[in-house]
Amino acid sequence: MTELLDNPVFCALVVFFTLLFLLNLKSLLKITPSLLDCATRWKGNLDLEDSIQLCRSRNWIAAILFVPFCLLVYYNGLYSPEFLQWLPQTLQFTVVMGVFLVYLLLKTFLNWQLEMHNYGSSTFTAANRSFYNYCVLLFFLLFLTAGITRLLGGSSSTVRTIMLWEIGVTYIVYIFRRGQIFASVCNPFSTFLYLCSLELLPTAALILSERLL
Repeated sequence: MTELLDNPVFCALVVFFTLLFLLNLKSLLKITPSLLDCATRWKGNLDLEDSIQLCRSRNWIAAILFVPFCLLVYYNGLYSPEFLQWLPQTLQFTVVMGVFLVYLLLKTFLNWQLEMHNYGSSTFTAANRSFYNYCVLLFFLLFLTAGITRLLGGSSSTVRTIMLWEIGVTYIVYIFRRGQIFASVCNPFSTFLYLCSLELLPTAALILSERLL
């Protein structure tokens, strides 16, 4: 993180979002039990969506963590297509943040299509918004991993490998839970099609953008 703080832009972002996070620490503590419940059982996602207050807190915390998440990804090289090395540091981060913003917009559009043209029920809404539950949990998992691993003297490549595994496992848990939510109102074939169309397309595009660019 020292290298980032040498850049005034990154330093300002770290300070601003740290203060913003601390000001909303109470909201995080309020939703943490519900987020952990979402990870252990699929109905936890439905219970969270039933509470307007918890949903608002979750959405706000997820929005606050977007830029810090991108900083974490950029600093640890979790998304690093080859062309980025030719760009200035600040522009590199801007590209990383832009890619993840496009990824979220694509997922949002596909989810909206599902809600508009199929059921639009609370169950489908919970399935679609469950992504943000796991993103918040993933951020803190990655943050702790980066800090503890480096404190123990782990190399950058070791940290990156561990964090990529954590992302993969968290994503699998998220897909499994989302599939369970869909399966509660759909047949297995429809559940499979929903997961393929709503998850495979944006995720494959994100992974391929790093490999091909």
